[in-house]
Amino acid sequence: MTFQFEDASRDGTPLLIGLVGASGSGKTFSALRLAKGIQAVRGGKIVGIDTESKRMSHYADRFTFRRLNFGAPFSSIRYLEALQAAVKEAEGGVVIVDSMSHEHEGEGGYLELHEAELDRMAGNDYKKRERMTFTAWIKPAGNRRKLINGLLQMNCAFIFCFRAKEKIKIVRGAEPIPQGWQAIAGEEFSFEMTVRC
Repeated sequence: MTFQFEDASRDGTPLLIGLVGASGSGKTFSALRLAKGIQAVRGGKIVGIDTESKRMSHYADRFTFRRLNFGAPFSSIRYLEALQAAVKEAEGGVVIVDSMSHEHEGEGGYLELHEAELDRMAGNDYKKRERMTFTAWIKPAGNRRKLINGLLQMNCAFIFCFRAKEKIKIVRGAEPIPQGWQAIAGEEFSFEMTVRC
């Protein structure tokens, strides 16, 4: 096998941007503004994967973009298929996913798949369910890894909108420690982002 080397260049380097905020904090509008600036450099189209019943279309009079109405089930594998279709549609431009949080806690998402795996493995036997809890994460975690690995091979800029909620850390015998606003998503996504705001 022959390997081909080339001079490194930032031109066309894919971006992975994560926008994290509470509902109504301006993630969609901010994503579209960022996408417009990125598109000015990269070219291509702006394409949105809209998981929230066409809410992205509130900004159709201010931005030009293509949109996919993406509903449940929100499995990792369906997200991967939608991303592949969106990248093709974007022609090297920018893909916005609004919201990526459904992959984690939405209908058919990561948490529900874990529960379905527990049902399959242990049914209503609660002692068995306790023993199988860790094993039941194998399929959801594998599917999420396929999503992330597939995403990392796509030559496109991405902006992921993540809903957020305030989290606290419980410490035995002490007051809870505020952790601030955290993305509703697997921590694996945080590690892959070029930047997270």
